[in-house]
Amino acid sequence: MLPGDLILSNGQPLNPSQPFTDTLKSIALQIVRSVSFSLTIDGKKLALTSVAQTLGSALWAAGYTLYTTDQLTPPADTPLTPGLTATLLHSRLVTIHLLGADVTIRSAATTVGAALEDAGLSIQGLDYSLPPPEDPIPSVREIRLVRVTEDVLVEQSPLPFETQYQPDAESEIDSQSILQIGEYGLTAQRVRVRYEDGQKIARQVESEWVARQPQPRIIGYGTSVVMHTTIVDGMQIQYWRSLNMYATSYHPSEVGNTTASGMPLKKGVAAVDTSIVPFFTQMYVPGYGEVTAADIGGGVIGRWIDLGYSDDDYVPWHQWVTVYFLWPPPDNIVWVIP
Repeated sequence: MLPGDLILSNGQPLNPSQPFTDTLKSIALQIVRSVSFSLTIDGKKLALTSVAQTLGSALWAAGYTLYTTDQLTPPADTPLTPGLTATLLHSRLVTIHLLGADVTIRSAATTVGAALEDAGLSIQGLDYSLPPPEDPIPSVREIRLVRVTEDVLVEQSPLPFETQYQPDAESEIDSQSILQIGEYGLTAQRVRVRYEDGQKIARQVESEWVARQPQPRIIGYGTSVVMHTTIVDGMQIQYWRSLNMYATSYHPSEVGNTTASGMPLKKGVAAVDTSIVPFFTQMYVPGYGEVTAADIGGGVIGRWIDLGYSDDDYVPWHQWVTVYFLWPPPDNIVWVIP
């Protein structure tokens, strides 16, 4: 007999060293010859013998536990024949972390991607794994699978309209009318939003365009200059414009005696915003009298008139008044006063 051979008596294994009884008259014995084969297990080559009929039975008899996830080549049901060469790659536990759960499987895969496939968790679309699919499974036996989705949105926002002014010769100066009410336009943006495991992690504007052009508001302003007559301070004056303005006053001891126009500072001279009241415009202020725009003052802006005095006749002003622009009108008229 050779090592590994099996003796059967009545189909049952018999220990070769067991003595026969004195009463035994006859016995039928069967010798089952063992088969030699080689097994490479997790990279280590072994020489084995077995009397089993199949490769799987031989490995089981040799004390090797097989899991369904192990990789055995050839398959376990292969008949055991002399000289058979087999390879066994044991599966090991792998934990896959993904949104909302952890999945632990046994896998004999050597790469991250193959382990994910064994778990039925293939990478799709923009998904990615850590480590990448082509990398070997890390020693900690843990993989993270990140599910990625993207939304493409079209977002709209109003586009303001501008206000345009248009002269209207049929209307008197300082009167305005809306010729066109104006309409907001519309801008559109194509936005790509990226989500990883349900969390928004990026937002990118890919394109932007004007979906609808705004329509301007058009305001007609009067350019007809008409002479008016009124009684102010007991006297009749002729004027072509009247504005409500805030009046203050100043005198030489505060700012000096010289004005921006070169005229001396005294009663009858006023500082104005020359963007709306040109130099040397003649005006009448009730309670003050006639005045010429001849100075710019410090910070005089908009509907503000700073009335000049000498030091001897100074009167403080801080009030709103109606300022009359005396006839005749100048050549350089500011048509629209804010």
